[in-house]
Amino acid sequence: MRPMTTKKPSGRSHGFRHKSRSVMTKRAPRGVSFLLREYSAGDRALIIIDPRQHKGLPHRRYHGKVGTVKEAGRRAVTLDVRLGEKMKTLITRYDHIKPFGV
Repeated sequence: MRPMTTKKPSGRSHGFRHKSRSVMTKRAPRGVSFLLREYSAGDRALIIIDPRQHKGLPHRRYHGKVGTVKEAGRRAVTLDVRLGEKMKTLITRYDHIKPFGV
């Protein structure tokens, strides 16, 4: 007698993009004002994923979360983000954040 196993799916997996496609959809062209904003340590920033820039893209679980700026560089910013009871360090580009409460 053979052990009962589940049948292996015959179709292809839809993958990461399938789950995040509706979250990360924007159609309008991007301006450059986000590059002119200055962040300093202690500022709070809202993580909004911009699908037009694939570099420095945070995971979709961080979309809509608020983080505290730890360090700001020329191209990227380091944020501390609370995820459940843990504090996570997130390194992302300026394209994917905006100031919180402005």
